[in-house]
This record gives sequence, C-alpha cells and structure tokens, in this order.
Amino acid sequence: MGLEYTPYTPFKRYKLEIAYDGSDYCGWQIQPHSPSVQEELQETLEKLYKHPIHLIGSSRTDTGVHALGFAATFLTPEQPDIPAENLMKVLNRRLPQSIKIRSICEVPLAFHARYDALGKAYTYVLNYGPESPFSARYSWKSCHTLDPEKIKAVLPVLTGTHDYSSFVVERSAIDEAVRTIYRIDYQEFGHFGCLTFVGNGFLYKMIRCLMGTIEAAGAGKLSPADVKRILEARQRLAAPETAPPNGLFLMEVFYDPARLEQFRTAALPFTC
Repeated sequence: MGLEYTPYTPFKRYKLEIAYDGSDYCGWQIQPHSPSVQEELQETLEKLYKHPIHLIGSSRTDTGVHALGFAATFLTPEQPDIPAENLMKVLNRRLPQSIKIRSICEVPLAFHARYDALGKAYTYVLNYGPESPFSARYSWKSCHTLDPEKIKAVLPVLTGTHDYSSFVVERSAIDEAVRTIYRIDYQEFGHFGCLTFVGNGFLYKMIRCLMGTIEAAGAGKLSPADVKRILEARQRLAAPETAPPNGLFLMEVFYDPARLEQFRTAALPFTC
C-alpha cells in the first residue's frame, strides 16, 4: 500500500491518540455543512504546518459518539519539524475543550491507522440511577427498569464470530457482515452499568444496534434464545431499535496483541 498523496515530500508520520466529546460533532469524518472532529483537527494542524494536512482515522464514529482513544495519523512536511511533545502541547492549547490529544508518537511512514489496527474496544454506559444534565450527555437512561443479570445472560450469545447483519444499519452498503467480538465485559460503577465490546472490527452503528437488543433483554422483553434467533435471522428488522449515541465511547484502538488481550475498562469513561 503506497503513501497517500501530499503536496510535499513526506518527512515523518505521526500517530495521534485523540479524546473527544462527540456531542456537538457529526462524528469523526468530515461532512458537508456539519462540524466534525477531523475537520477541526486538520484545520488546526494546517495553521501550524502551513501546508494541507490529511488525517487518516482508525475508523469513523457516529454523530454524538465520544472517544477516549481514537487513533489517527498524518504525514508531516520537512519544515517546520515540530517535535511530538511540542506538537501535543500546542494542539491542546489551540483545540476546543471538546477535543484533546492524549499522546503523539512517530510511526513508520508505511503505518496505516485503519489497516494496521488489530481491534478496537468500545464501552456503552447505561444509567440505572437518577438522570442529570451531565449523565444525560454521556449515558443512556432507559425508560424501562433493567435487570443486570438478564443483560449478562445474553452477552455470550452475541460473542464470537458471527454474521452481524441483524445489527447493522445500511447492510446493503457493505460486502461482508462477519465480525469477531472477542468478549463483552459487564461492569458496574456506582449506579452506572458499562458494557465493553472488544472485537476485531465493528460495522456501521453495530454496537448501538447490539445495545438496543441488550436493553430489551435487560427489560425482560427478550430471552437469550430470542437474542440467538435475532442474530441468526441476519435481518435488521428482526432486532429492536438502535440505542442512542450519547452512551457510546471508543475506548482504544489496538496495534499490540498483548494490549488487546489485557484491556479492561477501569472507570466510567466520562471520568477518565
């Protein structure tokens, strides 16, 4: 795979780990007439480098979805040569409060943020307690009373290598719906329940579709056998509605197999 086009000779490739509050953005990818994280960051980089900069993201996130460890790369020109630690400082001064850089490191020129990724971890936050203006921004308060034991009972059904066509929006737009979910961890932090999905890749709105079904199971509307039938139907209309985006966080993109194996959500994502 060749390098992407730049109007300058590529000098270095930097990989950025990015955290952002997705509430006010149309997602990561640039969209016409809507603010995006990629656009905000690219424009800031272009002012620093005085050259067009093209960020390659590890994936796309939907409107309203958040991230703690989104990965993206770009090729730098030879001049100005900004050391990674200095670049991180100046970006975090200039970017809005809703976007912050957690780390920057140099990677090989041939490195690809998307195709070299081994997997990703997403965490979805359910609120079992009282709603507040702050919790509403970062979690889903279901209108039903949810039973954590019923939620945990359906997670093994959804884990493994499957055709997830029942849990993807715009199925006709993709060639292959087979993915592997290595595990779905359930944890509680206070009155919040966190479901962390670790897999080799996820389809468009797949986790939100899965969460719609998991929420229905937690409400006692679906049994593990029902969820299995929905999975095997391979039809989006067989599953409940898609969960809202505000409870979803991209936690980390994995390039190291050991890190993928060891990852666990240590706290509520919006308190990290």
